[in-house]
Amino acid sequence: MEESGTVTFDRRFDDFYVFDYPKLISALRLVTGDDDAARDAVDEACARAWERLRRGREIDVLAAWVRVVAINGARGGLRRRAVERRARARLEARAIPAEAESLGGVADAMDVRAALAGLPRRQREIVVLFYFLDKSVATIARELNVAEGTVKAALHRARALLAELLTERPARPHEAQT
Repeated sequence: MEESGTVTFDRRFDDFYVFDYPKLISALRLVTGDDDAARDAVDEACARAWERLRRGREIDVLAAWVRVVAINGARGGLRRRAVERRARARLEARAIPAEAESLGGVADAMDVRAALAGLPRRQREIVVLFYFLDKSVATIARELNVAEGTVKAALHRARALLAELLTERPARPHEAQT
């Protein structure tokens, strides 16, 4: 490849690493629930993009290409660890530290991260893309290869479930008497 071509795709990667890389890692961390898995998926996607460009194949929008490949890679990893992930998500969603329980229910409100872990994988991906990465319904549908209606329905179901998970639980009868 010519020197100017190398400089051009070097600059594209420099810009990607400054502007998009940290945000994509954070988004995939929310999707996978695992910092290492998120970083591995994004790094693998970057390596594939670099190799593709080095071989002279074009990538129109580097950030979008890396995002799609990273999400697909993370999805593959999630499938391989599906049993473990579901068990961990259930435990995280229900976990209340013993010391917080003894403080009169301080831990009754669940944080957003644990609530996201309680969503089905597809809903979690769509919520992260829509709210965290600010992608449109059309973009999400195209990147996940589903209909726009599927994205809208998943967002609707996810919002309902998140509202339920994030709403304070009513006081237990024995707590209301104190």
